[in-house]
Amino acid sequence: MAEQIRDPGIGEKFNARSGRVMNKDGSFNVRAAKFNFGRLHLFQYLIRASWFKFYFMLLGAFAAVNLMYAGIYLYIGPDGLKTSGDMAPITRFWEAMFFSLHTLTTVGYGNFYPSGYAANAVAGIEAMTGLLGFAVATGLVYGRFSRPTAKIGYSENAIIAPYKDGNALMLRVANLRDSLMTEVHADVMYTYMEQVGNQFIRKYYLLPLERNTVIYLPLTWTLVHPIDEKSPLYGKTPEDLRNLDSELMIKLKGHDEGFGEHVHSRNSYLVDELVWGARFVSAFYVDEKGMTLLDFDKIGAYETASLNNELGQVKTAITIS
Repeated sequence: MAEQIRDPGIGEKFNARSGRVMNKDGSFNVRAAKFNFGRLHLFQYLIRASWFKFYFMLLGAFAAVNLMYAGIYLYIGPDGLKTSGDMAPITRFWEAMFFSLHTLTTVGYGNFYPSGYAANAVAGIEAMTGLLGFAVATGLVYGRFSRPTAKIGYSENAIIAPYKDGNALMLRVANLRDSLMTEVHADVMYTYMEQVGNQFIRKYYLLPLERNTVIYLPLTWTLVHPIDEKSPLYGKTPEDLRNLDSELMIKLKGHDEGFGEHVHSRNSYLVDELVWGARFVSAFYVDEKGMTLLDFDKIGAYETASLNNELGQVKTAITIS
C-alpha cells in the first residue's frame, strides 16, 4: 500500500496552484519573499554556486579591490608612487592600477615602488589583504573540489511499462562518476494537488518500489513501482495526472567510496515527462573480452511497448511527447 505522507516539509495548503515543486537539478521552487542579509552565508553560497558564477564573482572581487587601492594611490598624489627610469610612459591611473596588481598578488616586479609614509602604509595593508584574500580563495576552491556530491544520471523520461500481468512506473539511474557507490537507497514520492473550496491541498504518497536498495551501483538501476490496486496511480490516465498537477520526486542516498562519505541526489518528473507504453532498452553489453561496457548515452533509451489493462490484457499504448 502506498503510504500517504502528511507533509514532508514542502507544504500542504496553498492559496493557488503551486506549479512544479522540485526542479530537475533537485532544487525546490521556494524563494524568499524579501532579501535578508541575515540569511546570507557567503562562504556556503560560493561553495554551492556554479563554476561560472564562482569565477565571475572571484574576478569581480579581484578587480574591485584593485580599483579601490588604485583610487587610494591616486588620492595620495603623484609623489606617492615612483617608477624606474626605463619604463614606457603611462597615465597615472594605469600606474596606480598596475602597482596595485603587483602589490595585491605580492609579485613586486620593481618597476613601481611606493614613496613616503602614506603610500608605504597603504602598500603594506594591500599586501596583507592579498595574502588573506588568496588564502580564502584557495580555501573556497579546495572546498568546492572536496565537497561530497553525487553525480547521478537520470533517464530523461520516466515510463509506464508492462510489468508482469500489469503495468509499472519505471525510471532509470546510473552513477556518472568513476568512484563506486554502495548501499544506495531510493525513495520515490508522488504528489498531486486538489482544490477544496478556495484552497488548494497538495497530497503526498511514498510509492513502494520493487526494491528500494542496491548494494552496489556500477551499472544502471531501474526503479520499479508496480501500479496495482494499492497504487495512487492505479486507473489514472495522462489527462487525470495532468489535471491534478501530478509530479514524481526522487531522492537517492548512497556511500561514495571516492569521497568516503554519503552523498545525495534528487530529481523530479512532470506528467509531460512520462512516456506511456514503453520499455527501457539495455544500456550495457559484454564485449569479446568479457568486459561489461556501460553506454551512458543509453541510460534513458526506450522502445515502444503495449501496456496491459487492469485484467492483465494488452491494450493500446499511449505516448506523451
